[in-house]
Amino acid sequence: MAAAYASLLSLTHILDQLSQHPPRQMVVLDKAQIRSLLPNIIFLQEFLEEFSLTRGDEIRALEEKIVILAYAAEDMIEGRLVDQILEDSEARSTLFRQKLQIRQNSKLKSDILKQIFIVSKINLFLKIMSLPNILWSSTLFSRHLQNVLEEFRSLRNDAMKIKRTEGIKIGKDATVGSFVRVASSSNNTMVGFDKDLIQIMDTLTGDQSSLQILSIVGMGGIGKTTLAKKVIHDPLIVNHFDLCAWVTISQRYSVHKILLDLLKEMGVEEITQENDDELESTLHRSLFDRRYFIVMDDMWNVKVWDGINRFLPDNNNGSRVMVTTRLSNVADYCVSCTSHQLHFLDKDQSWVLFCDKAFGKESCPPELEDLGQRIVRNCRGLPLAIVAIGGLLAKSSLNVHYWEYVAQNTYESLNMGGNGLCSEVFSLSYKHLPIHLKPCFLYMAIFPEDHKIRISRVVKLWIAEGILKPIRSRSLEEIAKDNLQDLIDRNLVQVHDYGSRNKIKTCTIHDLFKDLCLREAQNEKFARVTMMHSLNNHSTVIDNNRRIISKRSSDEEELKSTLAKLHELPTIQKRDYIFSTEDIVRLVNSRFIDYDAGIFSSLLNTLESLSLLWNLQTVTISGMMPINLPAEIWEMPQLRHLKREVGVFHLPDPPSTNIENGRGDIIVLKNLQTLYKIRNFKCTDEVVDRIPNLKKLGITYQRFSRGIGWDYHEVYNLSILHNLESLIFDSYENVLRNLRFPQSLKKLTLERCGVPWEDLTVVGTLPRLEVLDLAHYAAKGREWNPVEGQFLELKSLRIELTDLVEWIADSSHFPSLEKLELRCLRCLQEIPEGIGEIPTLRSISLALCRDSAYSSAKKIQEEQQDLGNYDLLVQVPVSWGTRQLM
Repeated sequence: MAAAYASLLSLTHILDQLSQHPPRQMVVLDKAQIRSLLPNIIFLQEFLEEFSLTRGDEIRALEEKIVILAYAAEDMIEGRLVDQILEDSEARSTLFRQKLQIRQNSKLKSDILKQIFIVSKINLFLKIMSLPNILWSSTLFSRHLQNVLEEFRSLRNDAMKIKRTEGIKIGKDATVGSFVRVASSSNNTMVGFDKDLIQIMDTLTGDQSSLQILSIVGMGGIGKTTLAKKVIHDPLIVNHFDLCAWVTISQRYSVHKILLDLLKEMGVEEITQENDDELESTLHRSLFDRRYFIVMDDMWNVKVWDGINRFLPDNNNGSRVMVTTRLSNVADYCVSCTSHQLHFLDKDQSWVLFCDKAFGKESCPPELEDLGQRIVRNCRGLPLAIVAIGGLLAKSSLNVHYWEYVAQNTYESLNMGGNGLCSEVFSLSYKHLPIHLKPCFLYMAIFPEDHKIRISRVVKLWIAEGILKPIRSRSLEEIAKDNLQDLIDRNLVQVHDYGSRNKIKTCTIHDLFKDLCLREAQNEKFARVTMMHSLNNHSTVIDNNRRIISKRSSDEEELKSTLAKLHELPTIQKRDYIFSTEDIVRLVNSRFIDYDAGIFSSLLNTLESLSLLWNLQTVTISGMMPINLPAEIWEMPQLRHLKREVGVFHLPDPPSTNIENGRGDIIVLKNLQTLYKIRNFKCTDEVVDRIPNLKKLGITYQRFSRGIGWDYHEVYNLSILHNLESLIFDSYENVLRNLRFPQSLKKLTLERCGVPWEDLTVVGTLPRLEVLDLAHYAAKGREWNPVEGQFLELKSLRIELTDLVEWIADSSHFPSLEKLELRCLRCLQEIPEGIGEIPTLRSISLALCRDSAYSSAKKIQEEQQDLGNYDLLVQVPVSWGTRQLM
């Protein structure tokens, strides 16, 4: 289902891009053809959204046809683009011999053709594709595009038939998957949640007389149900409440069935009512004036709560309801008091739980302890995994060789133990995802195990792959971040750390969920992660998968051989590949390029080949050598991010506007959001007009030659970039007296500017500034006395390597500050005492500073603790603390 939906989204993006920005004004599809394709594609998208939880044979067969047809149509369109672009380029003479190989990037493979076109047309099409010197003709392309149009109409008709029949079935089977049972005794072992248990018990038996709703939240297998059972079976709870009931709810729920079964469990033997309103009234009367405790386990939808909440009376006698869920938004919607977020077990807790399940009251034999510890580490603190593997080993002999096997094959063993319990639980989380999130989740399979995944990279890749559903008035970046937050709220992805603006910087995915991603992605032929040599030896790996992610290899020849095979794919991960200019030219349909320019810097000093990549969206290049960008960079309207990890770009002036027949050919790069890092950036009116939506800009200036200054570079025009949020400015000259910042700026980094501290008033007046990073003598002078009423929204302040001696400030100067970081301030005597009184301050970090500065930081922390503020974290070098104690 995810692959089918993703294929339709990707094709929609291609059609949208062709309608708005055809490469070099080429006409691949006319508007009439696009108007014929789009309604059918959108209908199929909406069909898959509506029936995402219905898994009949007819729907599965339709999904397979959708995948084949959508990818075939995309390949055909991009194949036509390949021919037109290369014919129009100067590289045609050197690349013509390679056209057949390039065309395989987008040709319809025989196994796909057999399922799309009638047999009489297959042989003719393949013969034409196999001729080395014959290009796609417009007539041939139009003929086969018409076949694709007809096939889409046919699939739409099939979907309409299914919609009519399945709609009736769903109405009849709405109660499937819902059941209610009154809690019974349980012997589940609980480890690691003692603090949560105590807090929950206090809330349940507390003095609050009104009805209280509390929740337990966490990923599948984290222990929500175990903790809830521990609570409901506790003798104190059983004696405290008149009624304890347990309700397990699936995503396809039936309020009617829940009401009916719960009434029966409460002792209402004869139930004649069939109307929901009557059942609700009966249940309300049964609960009225009784102190009740109801656990609603595994809730997936807020609509469930809306349907049940109505019949729960507030008897003002201490009644309680507890909800367990994997979804944070569901918990937030339901609870009226506390929410308990469960986390992974630590090393010691994991070992205790494992030993309890594997050995019971016995201890672990010494010869198995090291292997047992390895097995536990593989479970990554997930209670369900530890319980499952412990239960599996408890039934086995204490054989070292068998335990060694389990240690090496933990994931396979987990899926074997308990009839695949872990696999079943995790798969449930995936199956219940909204369909627009499934491709995003499966895409997490491409990242290595134990990898800290940068949010910015995930967002760029999702966009490049075309797997995001557009939403009017929102950018694709915003949609991607919303989707990622949704996966985090569903506890499928975990936050690793936050950036300077308290936005999520990196995330991780639990190894067992990673295993689920890999398995589902491969089953749906959505993506395949494999070793480099597998691609060279098995062409079926490429033929049967849309996305190939190969693990790194140090063999250059192997890399080049693999790259040649990967030209058949429309979008691939290339971070670990070594390119030459010729390789880049051949990847005409590439959307994302990330590589190291250091190895072939002489070949990549000028990147004129980039202009051939009509659909290129992200370019990230590392390596120290400066790179001259071609003037054609201004003719790439799909470009979203252009970035140097290390080193700089030289950006040419935009080509002059040619006016012919009263019509200009200026191209506005409306999608461009990142431009980093540009040397001697000339911010002319023409440049600013072409990048109106730029959000992140990194620029650096060398020392000026005689007669050249800030006016020459027109930096005052930066204020016109009304969408700019992040600016990195590196210069040997004081620019603040010549520069006006855009009011939209949220993050500012200054390096080596040598700005007098008093000139920072220009920065302090920025109304939205949240992060200020002053590095390498960005500011200089003995004293800084900031002006009151400035830096009102500043949350993070970092100062590194400057000659500041005395800093005069109090809580009124940085009223919103949360994070203070000081590095290499050898002269600074102390941190202003008033800084500690800022109510929002959460951390102070110092390194390579004077002992007196360290002492002032610790003094601030101690004073705050005396006032009851234990949230302030102060970090100073351990060696300093040791010296102070000696």
